Amino acid sequence: MLFLHRWVNLQFALRLHPLGQPMSLSTYAKDGILTVVFDDPRILDETKLEELGRELIETLNKTTEERVILDFRNVKFMSSSMLGKLVQVHKKAGEFKVKMKLCSIDPEIRQVFKITKLDKLFEIESDETAARASFMKRGWFG
Repeated sequence: MLFLHRWVNLQFALRLHPLGQPMSLSTYAKDGILTVVFDDPRILDETKLEELGRELIETLNKTTEERVILDFRNVKFMSSSMLGKLVQVHKKAGEFKVKMKLCSIDPEIRQVFKITKLDKLFEIESDETAARASFMKRGWFG
């Protein structure tokens, strides 16, 4: 039993799925906001995209937070297929009544968002601090 407990702790420490694959997302909650950090610098592989999409939707489904930040600080290359996944995740976030912001997007990837006009769909902030601050802003009526 002690061995099993250590194995579970080791998996958690190494951030592995039960099948031994590295996890592609890190999450943490602070001040009522869930931050999801993409760990991989390259999001190109179709299998990885499917996994990421599932992980993101599962994370949105499980969270009790009503505000979520998707943080791309580590991402340097991203397949255009990932844009489609993000649109799906955005749609699910709406279904789950979760407000979502993106941040820390590499300038070259940000250009793709602009060209495809997805910068109009997503609220994009320069970094996590700016995204948190924008969630904290209150309008005239609350």
